[in-house]
Amino acid sequence: MQNMNYYYDFSGQKFGYPLSLSINGFSRSVFSRQSSLEISYILKGEYETVTADFSCTLKERSLIVIAPDTMHMICQKQETDKEHVILTIHVDFSRMSDAMAGDGANAFRTVVCNEEKNRDFYIRLKRKIGQLLAMLMKGRDNLYEMNVVMMELVYFAAWQQNFSMEDLPLHSDSHENYMKAICYIDTHYRQELTLSDIARQLSFSLSYTSKLFKRYTGIPFVKYLAYVRIRASLEHLLEGRSSIERIAADCGMPNAKAYTAAFKELYGILPSEYRKQFRQNLRYGKEKKIRKMTLDKEHRELLHHFIEESQQVLYETETFSACLKEDELVCRVRSKGGRVSLETEPDGTLVIRIPGIQDR
Repeated sequence: MQNMNYYYDFSGQKFGYPLSLSINGFSRSVFSRQSSLEISYILKGEYETVTADFSCTLKERSLIVIAPDTMHMICQKQETDKEHVILTIHVDFSRMSDAMAGDGANAFRTVVCNEEKNRDFYIRLKRKIGQLLAMLMKGRDNLYEMNVVMMELVYFAAWQQNFSMEDLPLHSDSHENYMKAICYIDTHYRQELTLSDIARQLSFSLSYTSKLFKRYTGIPFVKYLAYVRIRASLEHLLEGRSSIERIAADCGMPNAKAYTAAFKELYGILPSEYRKQFRQNLRYGKEKKIRKMTLDKEHRELLHHFIEESQQVLYETETFSACLKEDELVCRVRSKGGRVSLETEPDGTLVIRIPGIQDR
């Protein structure tokens, strides 16, 4: 049974909207590749992220931006006994017009950031996420306000392209071979597929291929393949137009029974109930009772630092910020060169002049 503590899901998919936000403590060891921009923030515990280019540990309050179409996995670090909770945002460019989406496939890089690494980028994104959470907590459903926050998130995420990509490469044959196997499964999961097929296609021995999966996912190949199929079927399931039997067949599962068993193991709930809760905006609470999907007291405590920081900031760029702290207005200026001058106009207005600024 998956950990349903802190579970929350705001899915724009219900309305054909590009933005979704989820909070959960699920344990998953499955690679995925989406056409959407993904932004994940670690609320509790530690997570391991693996891509074709790097692998690293995401500590509490770390943030990662995953570029569209990047094969990746973000999973809990099993050697820690901490509670794990992650917040994930997706912006699906396929639900935007071409004029709005732009060149989404090439505008972003996958990057890890925190208070020490890529700090300016980290703070901008974190505060914008806090603004989005504040909207959801207060039940504000102004579509235009949501559009502004969503597009600013996209803008800030693209802004980091001036930074070099987080580069923690895994220069090992086993990692390279493992990613080959993962990519092959990602392309062929709908077909009848066995471990022998993977080994034969990539010219690996059967025992070597088996060890690769155990080493990097901690689960056998058969279970990994089932999880990939289940994750790939989610959008089809939530659309509600097809039977479980049809969905199972379309994603490559042998039958509805196998699909249901794998789904329940991965998400802790039957696929039919998952679809029902999604469409009615419901969720399970700790007491196993169904409740309306809202950000409750536990969420508010967990997200307090997000909301507090975002509400304190009145205005912020790379070189200037204005924040409210209790009954004071605190302004910070970063000059890249030259002297900052202060002038007082006849009407008492204070003017700050900062030379050499070319801010975005």
